[in-house]
Amino acid sequence: MVRSRFVLSASVVLLLTACGIRPRPNLPDAQAGTVITADEITASEATTMWEALRRTVRYANFGESSTGDPTRIHRRGASSISLVEDMPIYIDRVQVRDLSLLDALPARDIERIQVLTGVHATTYYGTNAGDGVILIRTRTGT
Repeated sequence: MVRSRFVLSASVVLLLTACGIRPRPNLPDAQAGTVITADEITASEATTMWEALRRTVRYANFGESSTGDPTRIHRRGASSISLVEDMPIYIDRVQVRDLSLLDALPARDIERIQVLTGVHATTYYGTNAGDGVILIRTRTGT
């Protein structure tokens, strides 16, 4: 399989970053961390991406509001180095900032979920990924 490489101009990267979008050109090894397959997600009988994460991702705490809306995903309490506690989530290499989006997307669209922790998470996603990173790849994503 041949992967195409893309190069973004500095002005485009600056604009995307200002909008809160951080494209990631480098991807971690496909087998790094914990990989959850589409078959495992189907077996969980989840209907939304949020349910799929709650039912298949181990060692994470999922917070919901009193109305059941997704509010946060984290592995541990506040860090003494960084106050960022939540695990960043990426769908097809685009960071999801509003977790309610996950409750609106169907679980059947997920090809796989990859959960990175420790060295893999901080190597590819920086010190804000100390709790880990959740990468969702959809069936139509690249």
